[in-house]
Amino acid sequence: MSKTNNKLVLDEAISSVQDLRAAIMELREYARWFAHDSIKKQVKAKGGKKPAPTLSTPADTILRQWTGGKPTVTSLDELISTLESYTNTAPQISITLAAPPPASLKKTLVAWCRKNLSHNVLVNFQFNSTILGGMVLRSGSHVYDWSFRKQILAGRNKFPEILRNA
Repeated sequence: MSKTNNKLVLDEAISSVQDLRAAIMELREYARWFAHDSIKKQVKAKGGKKPAPTLSTPADTILRQWTGGKPTVTSLDELISTLESYTNTAPQISITLAAPPPASLKKTLVAWCRKNLSHNVLVNFQFNSTILGGMVLRSGSHVYDWSFRKQILAGRNKFPEILRNA
């Protein structure tokens, strides 16, 4: 994610609301540490220095891109506030597949959605083995069903005819 004219551009590792919330939690913890560490430096407090919390790669990427590698208490608060607001306003879609998607497929689908639908869409992945294959896409109240199950049910009257002619 980077800041472009105060607009968020999500890193590909942040694909869903859950990913975004996880990054926000990590950044909150980091912001608490950073504020505490900043106060200790200002008052020149002595004592053991607590190391910075370890951030996941996506959270670290967000932090570095947003702050330019030089975080401040204000920039961290602004980042967290922006991300929290974003979780409530970002466009979202849900893709249901017949099995849990491998990381490469998720990455490909998210990249396609961000290129063709919205550069900042959040994609939630689900799986349901009863669709047999293909996918079902939900966006708001719209449902687009490209599942094998739907195709089979749509052609169920053709099966007896095919079997009779076989």
